Amino acid sequence: MAALAVATVLLPLVAGCGGGHDASDPGAKDTKATAGQQGGSKSADQGSGAFPDRGVIVTAWCSVPASKPASVTVTGWDPATWERAVSRTFTVPAEAVVAEADDVASPLVELCADNFPGVSTSEDGPRAVASTRLRQLFDKDFSRMAVVLIDRETEATGVGYVDTSGKLTKLSGAPSEDFGDTPKEENAVFAQNGSAVWFTETDSSDHVRIASRSVAGDHAATEQGGGDGSYMDGAGLALAGDPVRGLFGKEVRISPDGRKATAFITWRGFNVADVPQRGALLKAGGVKATGIPYDADCYPYGWVDDQTVLCGARLGKAEDPKRKNSFWTLDTSRLDGKADSPKGALGDPIIPATDRKNTVRAISPDGKQMIFASLQGTRTEFFTSAIASGATPKKIAARGADRALSSGDVLEWR
Repeated sequence: MAALAVATVLLPLVAGCGGGHDASDPGAKDTKATAGQQGGSKSADQGSGAFPDRGVIVTAWCSVPASKPASVTVTGWDPATWERAVSRTFTVPAEAVVAEADDVASPLVELCADNFPGVSTSEDGPRAVASTRLRQLFDKDFSRMAVVLIDRETEATGVGYVDTSGKLTKLSGAPSEDFGDTPKEENAVFAQNGSAVWFTETDSSDHVRIASRSVAGDHAATEQGGGDGSYMDGAGLALAGDPVRGLFGKEVRISPDGRKATAFITWRGFNVADVPQRGALLKAGGVKATGIPYDADCYPYGWVDDQTVLCGARLGKAEDPKRKNSFWTLDTSRLDGKADSPKGALGDPIIPATDRKNTVRAISPDGKQMIFASLQGTRTEFFTSAIASGATPKKIAARGADRALSSGDVLEWR
C-alpha cells in the first residue's frame, strides 16, 4: 500500500508533454508571496513561514554578488506541482568562510562551489543528492544555518550560526592571548533539534577533536572524540544517532536509523561503517567498517532503508554493460568482508542501460522512489523512477521541476 501511495503522489510529475530546459533563475522570488521583503532582513518565507515537515523536496543554492553580501536560499518544492511551498534566504556574514580560497573546511564552501542560480549543469550533469553534512548545515526546520567564522588578520577560526533575520550568533570566544596554536575550528554543522552546533578542531599535530557548543548561550564545549587526522584531506563532519555522535570522514551518508554510514576511506575505498558509541574518524583502523566489494562497483548515492544503499558506477563508468549509466541497490547486511559480493547482496539494474549520463538528485523518504537527472549532449532532463529492478523511468514534464532541480543541491526529500 505504501508503494502505491507514493506512486499516486508522483503521477502529476510525469503527466503531459515534456518541455525544454527552463533556464529561469531558481532563486528568483515569487513577487506575490514576498512583496516588500528582502532576503535576510525578514525571513523571505512564503505561505505561513513554517517549513513543512513532509511532502517537499528541499533545495539550496548560493548567490555571491560583487557588491552585496553572499546569501543562501533554501526552498521547499511541492513534488506534485513543482510550485514553491516555502523559501528562506540567509545572509552570509562577512566574516563567514564561503570560498575555497580561505583554505578552511566548511560545508558552506561545498554548497557554494560553482553553485549559483543560473548555473545549470557541468559536463557531468547536476550534482548528486547532497551528502549528510550539507543537509546538516541547517537545523530541522531550516530556521538557522551553521557557519565557520574567520579572523582575517590572525586566520583564527570559530563557529556560530545565522538566522533568517540576518542575526549572527558567535559560539566561539575570542582567541587566547597566550602563546599557542591559532584556533582552528571548522566543519560547523547543526544538531537537527537545534540544540548545538558541532565542529572539528585540529591542532598543529593533525589531531582532530570532535566537539559541540550549545546554542543556549553558555558557550560550553563538549568534546566527544577524535584522533589523528592524517590523510583526511577533504573530510567533513556528519552527525548520527540519538544521542548524537560526530563522524569525521569523506562523503559520509548516514542511514535512516543512524546506525550505519557509508564513507570513502583512504586506501580502502567505499566502506560501510557501524556508527560507534562515541564520535570517531572514519579512516583505516579508526572504526569498525566493511569494505564494499570491488565487483559491486558501487558509488553510494544514499540509503533507501536502514540496510540498503542505492548505488551508481563507482568511477562513473560501469564495468558491467547491463549497468551502464544505471543504478542498483546493495544490501549491506549481507556484506561479510570478502573480496566478492555475497549472493543476493547486489540488486539488478534499476533503469535500462543507456549512453546518457544519469545522476540521482533525490530519494523519497520511504526509499521507494528516486528522481534523477539525465544528461544527453548538453540537454538535461529529469525523470522519476521506482527504486526497483527493471523500472521504467518517467519524464517529469513540469517546467517548475526543471527550475527547481537544475541548480544547487537537493538537501532532502521529506
